[in-house]
Order: sequence, then C-alpha cells, then structure tokens
Amino acid sequence: MNKTRLIYNILRIVLGGIITSSGIAVLLLGGAPIEYASIPANEFMKALEDTGYFMEFLSIVKIICGIALLSNRFVPLALVIFMPVSVNMAMFHIFLEFSSGIAAYAILAINTILLFMNIEEYRSLLKMKSRI
Repeated sequence: MNKTRLIYNILRIVLGGIITSSGIAVLLLGGAPIEYASIPANEFMKALEDTGYFMEFLSIVKIICGIALLSNRFVPLALVIFMPVSVNMAMFHIFLEFSSGIAAYAILAINTILLFMNIEEYRSLLKMKSRI
C-alpha cells in the first residue's frame, strides 16, 4: 500500500468514526447538553432542537455517511452528502462560537481533503453541459 492510499484510508476511517459515533450519541443518548459561551450559539442550537426533527435527521445522515466511510462503500457519495453538514458545522463555529470549533474545522478539512482525493469520481458531475 502506497503512502497516499494509507493516508486516504486513515482519514476515511477517522472521519467515518467521528461522524458515526457522534450521530449514534445524539440519536440514542440525546447527546450531551452543550453549553456554549455565546448566547446566540445557545439560542441557535435550542432552535434546532425545538424543531423536533432536525437533530434526529442530522444524526441519521451522520450515521449513514459514517457507515459508508467506515465500510469503504459509496465513499464519494457519502463525502458529497456530508459536505454541507461539514460546512455548516464550521460556519456555526466561525460566526457564533469560534473558540470551540477545532473539531468542526478538522472535520471540514478532512472532508475536503477526501473529496479532492476522489476528484476523478466527480469529473462527470463537474461538466458544464449535459450530454442529453
């Protein structure tokens, strides 16, 4: 196994493990109540929780994408599906709670690196015009 493939597999397994465990924790255990230093951050999270569906939906997306990454099945699709989640996690911390965002920034970085390592899988999606 070459170095690039080893790094790819490590990043894939790390990201898959993080998002799967996070999704399971929130879905099954309700997640840990997080108290942010920023009032707007707490209000935003409370609003998401008060919808009655969003956190559960997000957890299911995390679990499905995480399992895909861990099993090395549908990895390019899982990375594309999870990218908006990664971006929003980072944006939440950039705008509402910057100091506690290291994990979110790392998740976004790993997701982006893995997307670029799979760039050949996306070539047909990135065409300007359809064949039809």
